[in-house]
Amino acid sequence: MKNKTIIVVTLIAFAFGCGLTEKFGKKEESVKDETQKEEVVKTEPIKAEPVPQKVEPAPEPVSPPPMVSVTASAVNIRNGPGMKNEVITTVRKGDQLELLGQTGSWCNVRLLNGVEGWIYKKLVR
Repeated sequence: MKNKTIIVVTLIAFAFGCGLTEKFGKKEESVKDETQKEEVVKTEPIKAEPVPQKVEPAPEPVSPPPMVSVTASAVNIRNGPGMKNEVITTVRKGDQLELLGQTGSWCNVRLLNGVEGWIYKKLVR
């Protein structure tokens, strides 16, 4: 029993010597709740300036190109206006051609497959 007492006393002395009494010997201090009052400053609301928006103009409506219809059973399309120009293809009655322009008695046309050429004006309507 003497040995146990000596050990306990030694531990207590050691604790005092190391400063452990601050942890074990004191009660925890209560934390003070110090609520600080905030000063409320009233300000005027910020007025938002309207952001100018770039407005794109509406695209011009695209009208379909003028079309002509072949009235003869088989008609040559030439690479220029006139009978002396080379035949590049042939079209049939009822074929639709885009009218690109006119020169005298000849119409500059574009076929549905994209080929461009000239046809005699009296053979289309």
